[in-house]
Amino acid sequence: MTTRAEALETITDLIREHRLTREDLVALYNTKTLPHEIKDQEAGSFLQRVLIYIGGAFVFMGLCVYIGMIWDDLGSLARVVISLGSGFVAFLIGLFAMGDPKFTRAATPLFLIAAALEPTGLFVFMDEYLPKSGEVAKAATFVFSFMTIQMSVAFALSQRTSLLFFTTFFFYASLYSLMSWFDFDAPEGPMVLGLSGLITAWSISRTPHGVIAPFFYFISASLVAAASFDMFGNSHWDSLLIGVAAALIYLSTLTASRTLLTVGVIALLAYLGYYTDEYFADMVSWPVALIVMGLVMMGISVFAVKLGRKIAKQEA
Repeated sequence: MTTRAEALETITDLIREHRLTREDLVALYNTKTLPHEIKDQEAGSFLQRVLIYIGGAFVFMGLCVYIGMIWDDLGSLARVVISLGSGFVAFLIGLFAMGDPKFTRAATPLFLIAAALEPTGLFVFMDEYLPKSGEVAKAATFVFSFMTIQMSVAFALSQRTSLLFFTTFFFYASLYSLMSWFDFDAPEGPMVLGLSGLITAWSISRTPHGVIAPFFYFISASLVAAASFDMFGNSHWDSLLIGVAAALIYLSTLTASRTLLTVGVIALLAYLGYYTDEYFADMVSWPVALIVMGLVMMGISVFAVKLGRKIAKQEA
């Protein structure tokens, strides 16, 4: 009969042989947990997460209200400390919270507070201590670039998904500010941001942090659709708008993204509405055009549902 010590030694040898990680063992333990225990754990985890986010929201709102009440009575240094200092302290506490399993869920709300207060504090610092040049885009470029560096370093050290989200968000905010600084405006600016954002979202979706990809898919695809209308709408090239919408829908099948599919379908319907109003509104056949438009929309909706189910199967 195998003793307890021998059993533990055998298990240890198997772990080393197959290079099993702690996460593998935890997942194995969870699969052996009774159903009612799993439900209790999930319920407790969900309730804890909700309470943490609500608590973070109250802390943030409390800081904002307090700062607003005493702002006019503060000096320059106090304004910088209470805005930038509070954000930086929240960021440091978030980093420390990640190191303790008991408080790791509190890290994301703290990073969210830091992501709101630190840029504000940096703008306050520039307004209080630096010469006022009136170049808001230039100031925003430096602020968001600093935030990008800070969040990217923290993400590289921790590999936390929320930090990757803020890194990507501030990177594109700094890129947009840089384009505005050099007068690289619409529609070229949003088109560049949209196309690069689609590539970035696709890259993120292929990593363990793919949960944040739909947000960037939505923003990027919306920028592409809007910029396309600015470029081709009310011109001889407006027929290319249908091609842009079709490309977004086709891309949604390649990336298995229902968010991208939704934006593509909405863009297609919007473009069809534009064509109907542009070329058929003053014709006698206007009522017929409306009926045809309605039938086309119903057909597209059926196609979108089928495509969405196909994407869901790819995700599974």
